[in-house]
Amino acid sequence: MSERVIIVGAGLAGLTAAYELTRAGFDVQVFEARNRVGGRVKTVFLEAEQHGELGAEFVDEDHTALMSYAAQFNLTLEPALKFPDDLGYYIDGIFSTQKTLSSQQQVSLNDAYEQLDQLLEQRADPEQTLAQWLAANSITPFAHKVISQQSYGLYTADPDAIGAGFFAYSGTSGDRTLRIRGGNTQLTSAFARFLGERIHLNTPIVRIGQKQQALSVSLKTLQGQQVEVLSDSIVVTVPWSVLRHLSIEVGLTQAQREAISYLPYGVSVKTLLQYPKRFWQPSSFGILVTDTPYQTIWESTLTQPGEAGILAYTSSGKPSRNVTEFDVELAQKTISTLYPNAPSASASATHDWGADPWSRGSYCYFAPGDLKNWRSKLPYFAGRVIFAGEHTAEVEYCGYMEGAIRSGQRAADQILAFRE
Repeated sequence: MSERVIIVGAGLAGLTAAYELTRAGFDVQVFEARNRVGGRVKTVFLEAEQHGELGAEFVDEDHTALMSYAAQFNLTLEPALKFPDDLGYYIDGIFSTQKTLSSQQQVSLNDAYEQLDQLLEQRADPEQTLAQWLAANSITPFAHKVISQQSYGLYTADPDAIGAGFFAYSGTSGDRTLRIRGGNTQLTSAFARFLGERIHLNTPIVRIGQKQQALSVSLKTLQGQQVEVLSDSIVVTVPWSVLRHLSIEVGLTQAQREAISYLPYGVSVKTLLQYPKRFWQPSSFGILVTDTPYQTIWESTLTQPGEAGILAYTSSGKPSRNVTEFDVELAQKTISTLYPNAPSASASATHDWGADPWSRGSYCYFAPGDLKNWRSKLPYFAGRVIFAGEHTAEVEYCGYMEGAIRSGQRAADQILAFRE
């Protein structure tokens, strides 16, 4: 008889673990609270068959695990951004590109990034928030504002909350950033097709426990009934912002319980606006760092055909409290400050990840000292209960699809090791 494995969550971590364990001959069942697979991967289609990402979006050059699955499923990766050429800034009402920055601005940015690189090289995790670190190191006002806005854009976290040591891991690992052609749900859908009826949607887990020699989960069915399912192993992939609200009745250490209760998550509202024509052409829009309520804006349709184009707007942290879902007017006003002749959007879509009950945030970040105090030493298992998800990945991959995938692979490997 095949060993039974329950996967809690059908995001990329859960789908990866389920895929690998199914191929290895395990009896796998995946329970997902949402009515779709993908978790924080969410591609949406607007008019003219164009699409954008309301969730996870970018693939860096060293995201080899994701690239490997893309190759297995015959998916194509295509250009999204090139660094630093595609970076722009809208700070204090002035629009600048890499080419139009003053020499003083460029030097100040380079100096700040070099100091952050030193933190990374030293694996330093000072007891300072990013805001405190910027003030203590006399970073110039321009560089201070750019890096503060990048805290929102990269980690959806306030600079006065995120640890300086964790922020030092930010940025891409190469010159290019990529996307999956046709949208990132191409990947999650490929996993789902392979797994088929092993995936159970609209089935939230309310309890993880133990019954005699077996592990158990209690779940709610579509009919509202609570059902208990037994298993030999469980892989828990839901964000800890959600997990901390469930009943966990297995032998966790005090450090694990504290981490699950404490790990902070950023909040973000992501909005896509589609315009009848790409008024920002002939040049690529790239990615714009701003000190407006939308800290980052970029083009979603760089390689997509048609005259229409989609811009993605993200508002994160405390500023996102003033951005409501479908706040098209505010996004339109923001872009009109840069392009006064910008047309009105013809279609839109949005998602507030902080208000989403099955994510309760965008993705994790680490407060000052957490990398040193518990992150690097925390075991991501309790007996045969394995924890996965981007929050359990290597630090440089936290918040990325790559991190979720690698954590799913690690969870599968741990369960395979139980056989030995």
